[in-house]
Amino acid sequence: MSGQLSGQIVSIAELSSADRNAMFAVMDLVYAGLTRETFEEDLDAKDEVVVLRTETGDIVGFSSQKRMTAGGVEGLFSGDTVLHPAHRGSPVLWQTFARRYIFDAPVPLHWFLVSKGYRTYRILANFLKAYWPRRGIPTPEADQRVMTAYAGQLFPSDYDPHTGVLAYRTPKDRLRDTELSERELSQPEVAFFVEANPGWTVGHDLVCLAELSENNLKPGLIPLLRA
Repeated sequence: MSGQLSGQIVSIAELSSADRNAMFAVMDLVYAGLTRETFEEDLDAKDEVVVLRTETGDIVGFSSQKRMTAGGVEGLFSGDTVLHPAHRGSPVLWQTFARRYIFDAPVPLHWFLVSKGYRTYRILANFLKAYWPRRGIPTPEADQRVMTAYAGQLFPSDYDPHTGVLAYRTPKDRLRDTELSERELSQPEVAFFVEANPGWTVGHDLVCLAELSENNLKPGLIPLLRA
């Protein structure tokens, strides 16, 4: 799979049946234990989705989004996020995300993200200066309160505030590929994620938070995200 990729923002109501089928197919390629019913329920609970398409219009990645307020704090909750393995090196999905939720946003938003795998967590480390939780720095109390408010509202039965993990009572989808090489484990962010979320191989999620603002982007990556 190669060629030019493009990103777009699509409201959930505008997704066609073919779009939903393609999105589920990408999810099913990467995640095990996912049912179509759960996929549809999660998708319909969101407002819009960042979609990655090939030149022929095929969907090869997406990230669903929901604007919400919890604990009096306005933020963005990113739900299912996935890229076809053949396109994991492409920045287009995140360029589209940044345009919508950082560069064109009237005010900074809190980004509430749950990370089932190290690749999702590493997005925070790769693009942002400050994010939580992170290696070697305790999460500030104010940010912890926001994380707890969001997780408590969205996942009241599954969130453990002491560990910061969503350990689902009902079995959830999980990554198909959970093998980590020595090289991957030697990367500090990957090692931290595995330690912070030891149940990631069975589908547990690490609750994460960051500010979506240009000031919080790593300066060297701003030109890439604006491209």
